[in-house]
Amino acid sequence: MPGSSLPPWAALTPSEAAALAHNEAVLDARLAHGPLAFTDYMEWALYDRDCGYYARREVFGPHGDYVTAPLLSAHLACALARQWAPILADHGGSIMEVGSGNGQLGLDTRKALARINRLPDRYWMIERSARRREEAQARVASEIPQWADRVSVVADWPDAQASIIVANELLDALPAARFRMRGTAAHPLRVARDAAGALIFVEGPPDPDTSRALADLALAEGYESETLPLARGFLKEASDHLAHGVIVLIDYGFPRAEFYHPERRHGTLMCHFRQQAHPDPLILPGLQDITVHVDFTAIARDAMALGLTLAGYTSQGAFLLELGIGADMPADARAALLDRQAIKRLTLPHEMGELFKVIALGRGLKAPLQGFRLLDRSRALAL
Repeated sequence: MPGSSLPPWAALTPSEAAALAHNEAVLDARLAHGPLAFTDYMEWALYDRDCGYYARREVFGPHGDYVTAPLLSAHLACALARQWAPILADHGGSIMEVGSGNGQLGLDTRKALARINRLPDRYWMIERSARRREEAQARVASEIPQWADRVSVVADWPDAQASIIVANELLDALPAARFRMRGTAAHPLRVARDAAGALIFVEGPPDPDTSRALADLALAEGYESETLPLARGFLKEASDHLAHGVIVLIDYGFPRAEFYHPERRHGTLMCHFRQQAHPDPLILPGLQDITVHVDFTAIARDAMALGLTLAGYTSQGAFLLELGIGADMPADARAALLDRQAIKRLTLPHEMGELFKVIALGRGLKAPLQGFRLLDRSRALAL
């Protein structure tokens, strides 16, 4: 019975139990045709219009399952605005934010750019969730009505180009492929049901391409991890929509050598439900978030194959500190205290400052990017 073997922290409300039962039935119909590639399972569990996590749950904020950096304070947007200003001065053009969610980062960025008189021609918020798009559109109309005609909330890449493309915590939510090593061969892991009806992973035939890509790492027998095959498609779209300027990606992850470290033998996959983190993607299908960390070496290599240049790679903390995060503190003492707490969370190494990384991919940039002057770790990617 769905939910009968859930851990104590995942006790469901009646409506959640009903949703889980529905999702399990839909999933059974899909599994009737055979095991699902994990990429397909993750795509369905997160993005299906009927069953998917992002279509149904309140995912952000204290009442959701996690908090993203833009929701902590406007300081991330203010710092990014300082990075965008010279690029807009050199290249003009528009900003595209991919995976814009409820519009918080875009709204704050637009306001910050207005204060320094450096507004882009247009700010595109690209968000595949209809629910999030509705929230963002309503917020644009209520919070920045004077710029509503220059802010577009869309479901997919527009027929336009930009000088700045930014994505915050997008790559980690792309459907991932999982594998298990057998000798020197990487076997894809697929989702199936066992005789008792529980969801389990089963091994598929070896994948020659993944095996070749990982051959130099000599991963141990039974080593499990992930790749992000859809990241290449995302980077191709971003490259095609970048005129001259920069693509900046902010996410949690590591260079390749750290991503596939021997001690990380169970991979990087992590799930969130009611702000409880755990590693099992096969419970609560459609009700929980599923993420993986990012192999930034793979991202850089794929981007360079598209003709982009690596313009910088560093920790989120170093990036934001170099851009003067916290330069504009509120006068109210309580508000300033809350802002300082948010800044600490964004920048301190034991918080988000070290785990989250920033990578910049450029085309025709006229000057180095300020955010990487303090500490550029591009050599760590071992390209």
